[in-house]
Formats: sequence, C-alpha cells, structure tokens
Amino acid sequence: MKIIAINGYKSFIGNHYYKENKKKNKIVYYRKDINNIPELKKFIINNKITHFINFAGLSRLKCSKNKSECLKTNFKSIKLIINYFNKLRDKPMFIFISTCHVYGSSNKKLNENSNISPNSLYAEIKLKTEEYIKRNYENYSILRLFNVYGPNQPTSFFIPDMIEKIKRKQTIKIDKSTRDFVHVNTVSRVINFIINKEIIGVMNVGSGRGQSLKSIINHIGHKLKIKPIVKVLKKKTKIIADLRLLESQGFKFKKNEKNFNI
Repeated sequence: MKIIAINGYKSFIGNHYYKENKKKNKIVYYRKDINNIPELKKFIINNKITHFINFAGLSRLKCSKNKSECLKTNFKSIKLIINYFNKLRDKPMFIFISTCHVYGSSNKKLNENSNISPNSLYAEIKLKTEEYIKRNYENYSILRLFNVYGPNQPTSFFIPDMIEKIKRKQTIKIDKSTRDFVHVNTVSRVINFIINKEIIGVMNVGSGRGQSLKSIINHIGHKLKIKPIVKVLKKKTKIIADLRLLESQGFKFKKNEKNFNI
C-alpha cells in the first residue's frame, strides 16, 4: 500500500495536490520543522511512509531577498532529508519539485538533457539541490515544472497578477517572451503517474506548447470582458517544455489539457 507524505501542503501546488488526492490515496502531511530530524524520523516510521513529496521551499521572489534563508530552506533541509532516508532499510521514493528555470531560456524546446543555465538564485539553488539528490540517493524523481497556474494561486504569480492589473485597468509592461503554461490539475496527474509507475530520474512537466505573454493577457482580458492596456518591450525569451520523455513513459494528456484556459 502506498502511503504518501507531503512536505509543504500549504503551498499552492501542495495544497491542490492534497485536496485532489486525499480520497484516492492515503496522504499524510508533515507539519513540523523539516530540519528537526527526530520529529521527521518519528513521522516516517509511525506512518510507514512509502513516498515523500517535497512541495516546500521559498519562492523565487523571497529567495532574491534572502540568500541565506533560501539556501537553508531550499537546499540544506532537503540534504538533511536525503541523509536521513539513506539510513533507512526501506527507503521512501523522494519526489522533488524543481523548476524549468534551471534551463534559462532557449530558442528550442527544452528536454531533460538541454543545457543548464539557471537565471536566478532560486534556480541556482534548485539545481544545486537536484545535483545533491542525484549524487546521494537512488530512489528519486525530480520534476521540473514549467509555468504552473490554476485556482487559488497567490497574487505574486503571473496569472493572478495580470488578472488584478487588467481589472484595475493598469498599463501592463511585458516583453515578447514565450512561456509554457501548465494547469495545476495536470501537475497533480503527472505526480500520481510518476508514483504509480515508480519512474526514477528527471522529468519535465509542462504543456509542451508556447504561449506569448501578450496572448495570455489578451485571453484573460477576453474572459474578464476588459480590454487590457499592454506595452510590449523589445526583449524576447522562450521557455517551452519538450515532453517526449514523459509521453514515452505512457502519460496521456486529456483532450484540450494542453490548452491555456482560466
């Protein structure tokens, strides 16, 4: 029987995953300080955890403001978990939620072997954590999420931020960037797919489709029935997932699941 533990269940994706799956799987969430190894040990043993998903961590914005706290929360705490798991006879599968920002931008679709070029402190520490996991633990899955969106997302994220700015009829300054937006429901389904098939390694999670930021804003404006005020800057970047590895493992997208829709 699979017993799934969640660290960071109050996060946007963690909370959504818990609500979507609590009736389908046995899911427990870790409430204590992840740096408290005696508490973690008690939690893992008492609940007979088979899978551990880490949704916790400081956001990109918070990392940019506090490097030491970002390093402690996003790297050192994961290092402690991995070191403890290695002492167990029955080692839980560790699912680490990473980011597409470890790649930087590219004119081509990004696959799991694409060049790595982290574009922020947040991405650098995510990559550092990935590398530590790969070197020191065998039973792991690293999911590089592209631009996740969905209900109840914090206003610091792009989509809810654009919704508020359009409602206020503010001028929105954007560049000519193209992004890959994936719904949180899809992310939840991929996580379950990875767990059920026990897939080890690094995996992109996106839609595989590029959307210009301007087209996203126009879509939101259409839904709100408000014409956005947009100023497009010259800068141009592209971050789109190559999903051939995920789909080669048997993951099937639902009809229209790759389409952006709020």
